[in-house]
Amino acid sequence: MKKAGLLFIVLTILVNAQAQVSLGLRSGYTASDIRVSGTSRGDLGDAEGFMETFHGWHLDLLFNVPLQHGFYFQPVIRYVTKGTGFQAARQPKAELSSVYVPLGSRLKLNYLEIPFNFVYKLPLGSGKIAAGFGPYVAHGLKGRYDFDIVQNGQSVTQNSKAVQFSSKPNDNLVTMRVYPWDAGANFVLGYEFNNGIMISGNYSLGLTDVDRNRYTTSRNTYFGISVGFLFNREDY
Repeated sequence: MKKAGLLFIVLTILVNAQAQVSLGLRSGYTASDIRVSGTSRGDLGDAEGFMETFHGWHLDLLFNVPLQHGFYFQPVIRYVTKGTGFQAARQPKAELSSVYVPLGSRLKLNYLEIPFNFVYKLPLGSGKIAAGFGPYVAHGLKGRYDFDIVQNGQSVTQNSKAVQFSSKPNDNLVTMRVYPWDAGANFVLGYEFNNGIMISGNYSLGLTDVDRNRYTTSRNTYFGISVGFLFNREDY
């Protein structure tokens, strides 16, 4: 119901614009990470600085709504994979060296995300440069957490479990819980050719703590590169 509510808000705005709206489809690569600060659960040491880039993808349905004087409203319905990797060289504290300790290797999170971008387009060459920004809101769909059981710095077993998107605290090592809602700021820069082809890059800066525990603060972030096509552009 909550995800349907997000779509309803976007469609309500677009209905008022009616014939001025043009649609676009695009897809591409995402390089995501989770910015973590604090101390890991189980007293495993400092969590900051042990994250690695997670390589994923996204698929966009874009709505292009002309406003005035070169400004446009461009909401996007986006399916995107976010997450992070964890450095294999990470070591628990010395007092835990002989204990079986779970250490994460990868966290993959799939979201339905809706950026509400306000874009300015400047004619240049055989198309237009498009630059803008806006807020975004996202809701988690599914996820996977991969981890190793480590003893004396050596991996004993490799394991994987489903992520639970929940508002409950992530306060135990048995269940991996992630807060279902994510929100932040989105920045976009691209070029739209007169033939309809568009290329773009975006940077998403999460402002929501998605790992609700008393040890760390975790926020999503990613950079994306997209290629797509804009249909039925009545503004050109």
